[in-house]
Amino acid sequence: MKLPLKIPFKLPFELSWYPVIAALILAGTIHVGAVLSLPYLAPDNGWTRLSALGETNRLVVLPTASPAHQSIPLMAPDVRYAFCRYDLNAGPVRLSTRILDDLWMIAFYTPRGDNFYAISGGDIQRNKVEIIISTQSEQASELDRESDEDRDHVIVVTVPNKLGLVLIRAPLSGASYDARTETALRAASCSPFLQTTTGPAAPPPSG
Repeated sequence: MKLPLKIPFKLPFELSWYPVIAALILAGTIHVGAVLSLPYLAPDNGWTRLSALGETNRLVVLPTASPAHQSIPLMAPDVRYAFCRYDLNAGPVRLSTRILDDLWMIAFYTPRGDNFYAISGGDIQRNKVEIIISTQSEQASELDRESDEDRDHVIVVTVPNKLGLVLIRAPLSGASYDARTETALRAASCSPFLQTTTGPAAPPPSG
C-alpha cells in the first residue's frame, strides 16, 4: 500500500520573526510608558484631592467613607483616616499620635502616590508615637535637640523629597470603640518640628 504523497506547504513569501518581535517590544514599551505617566496626567489624583482638604503641616481627620462620598480613592467604610501633607522646606515636621491597637497603620507616600515607608501598631509596641519627618541632611541636627529619654520614643523617617503625605489608617473595632478612635485621631498633630505648640487636628471637610 502506498502512502499518499505529502506536498510541503510553502508561503508565497519568506516569514521573518524580527518585525514581529520588534512590534511586541514597541507595544510593551508604549504600555509601560502610559502606565507610568498616569500619575502626572490624572487631573484628580489623590494628592490633588487632598490638597483641597487641608493646608500643609497640619493633620486633617477625614469623614467616614460611604458609597456616595470618598475623600480619597478606595477608602474602606470600617476604617477612619487622617492625613498630613508635609512640606519640609522650612525644616523637619513632627507627627504625634496615639496608637490604639496593632492594626493601626502609618504610611508615607510621595506626591505621586508611591509608598516608601509604613509602620503598624504591632511594630511600634507602644501607645503613643512621635515621628520626625526629615531629609537625610537634617537628621543629626534634629536628634541633638531631643533628650536621651525622648530619643527612645522617637522614630525618624527619612523622606526622598521635601513634599509628601503621611496617612494614618485606624480600623474601627466596633460601635462601642468608635468614639475612642475619633478622640485619638483628633488629638494627633502634625506640625513643624521647631514649633513649640501645636493645634488640634483640623475638622473633617464638609461635603
